[in-house]
Amino acid sequence: MNENNAKMNEELELTDAQADRNDEIYEAAFEFCRVLTENRDLEWDMAFLGEIADIAANILTKQGHKVRYPSVVTREDGTQYIEEYYGG
Repeated sequence: MNENNAKMNEELELTDAQADRNDEIYEAAFEFCRVLTENRDLEWDMAFLGEIADIAANILTKQGHKVRYPSVVTREDGTQYIEEYYGG
């Protein structure tokens, strides 16, 4: 395997700044859930926090807003790229 193939097979990762942005989004989603449930002791659970963040980003994008929600996208052929804004 040559060096280029090795690099192509490596998993992409978000930068620290991109990961921090996503942390900010999930923290906001968590606070939103605590307000809705009136439960300050609600447990952190990415099973619903990620889904809520995705749904909010989708709705806002459909309404014409630009949503910065970095993610690693994997194509069908296995190649990856980083998308800085929701929906490309």
